[in-house]
Amino acid sequence: MNTTKPSEFTAIAMGILALCFLIGMIGRFSFENFPNLVSPLSNEFGWPRGTIASIYSLGALVTGLTGPIAGILFDRLGPRNVYGIGIVSGGSGLMLAGMADSIWFFYLSISILVGFSAACCGNVTNSALASRWFREKLPLALAIIYSALGAGTLLGLSLSQIFISSFGWRQAEYLLGLCVLAILPIILFLPWRKLAAGRKSPVTALPHAEATSPIQWTMTKALRTIPFWGLSAVFCFTGSAMFSVIIQAVTYLIDVGLPPIEASVSFGITGLFIPVGMIGSGYLIRRIGLLTTAMGSYVVTFAAILFLWSFERPDQTWALYGFIFCFGLSMGSRGPMIGTIASHLFRGKNFGTIYGSISVGSGIGMASGSYFSGLLYDLTGTYDAVFLYSGISLLIGAAPFILVREMRKQP
Repeated sequence: MNTTKPSEFTAIAMGILALCFLIGMIGRFSFENFPNLVSPLSNEFGWPRGTIASIYSLGALVTGLTGPIAGILFDRLGPRNVYGIGIVSGGSGLMLAGMADSIWFFYLSISILVGFSAACCGNVTNSALASRWFREKLPLALAIIYSALGAGTLLGLSLSQIFISSFGWRQAEYLLGLCVLAILPIILFLPWRKLAAGRKSPVTALPHAEATSPIQWTMTKALRTIPFWGLSAVFCFTGSAMFSVIIQAVTYLIDVGLPPIEASVSFGITGLFIPVGMIGSGYLIRRIGLLTTAMGSYVVTFAAILFLWSFERPDQTWALYGFIFCFGLSMGSRGPMIGTIASHLFRGKNFGTIYGSISVGSGIGMASGSYFSGLLYDLTGTYDAVFLYSGISLLIGAAPFILVREMRKQP
């Protein structure tokens, strides 16, 4: 008798995907509009590029370092409370930024409050919730959820630049904060007991590692494994490579000769290709394997950097379009791979805490990339060193996929 396994994409599971996508989009929306503030803050306060970049880099570091806290809160308090805390923190941080008159005020509002919001509303908590509803289809589910990065980036950059051009940067921050806080009532009144419970009986076989391993994973046990540090290294160095470009991209396009709104929208359009890259990577992993897919994604990112490096005049549209396509296609594509590997290796009641700790590498990478990007520009006065730094970081970030056996042999 033929038996057909029921689909994991039930109505409630699809609702979980939509919810995680929305939360992830809000988290990135709150943080990824900051590149539009580089020029206004430089003009008003006269700060060097490195000082302004330190606001973003400290925020990225806060996001990474508080990832374990978000994971612990998720495991202990549940998703409703963590998401609510994140939305209040992000909305209030943006509104406070509109009143900032010193670098320390920006560190408090953007770096700490918005940075912590990105952790609470980011991939750690969303991965933990999704892993309760998906097993065999988890790579595809995470690819869909992580693609919120693109939607949040596009929306944040585009809307903030429109607000800045129309009302000034301070009023823009107030309005962005209100947009974030408007989501809070939706979060508070959802049926969280049912949503957080997870799938009562798995519809598919558990991953091989979970089915055969007797290990009850704790944070201490995970810290003693090579895969934990390998996954952290991918997050760290790949994040450093990507965010050294992200923090400079809008200003670079303006310096080349694009109008500010066109520069912001052009970079924001990269977000349209992020879902294609993430979902495409999930499909290719099943077809050609994780290692080949991962290496291909790094090649595409290298191409994006070369395209941007070649863009020296506004009429060189081929270079601009090449950067938009390749950067968007590969941006964040490693995230679902890391989330899937981590969920297979460390699944259990402490997964949120463990994955949150792995994500510390992402925060360190984002922070170092954005900070050293600004510092290198201040020291050299050109973007050449920034692009070179990004390329070297990519090489190091790709290495664990080859060197760590447990990562290399994932399906």
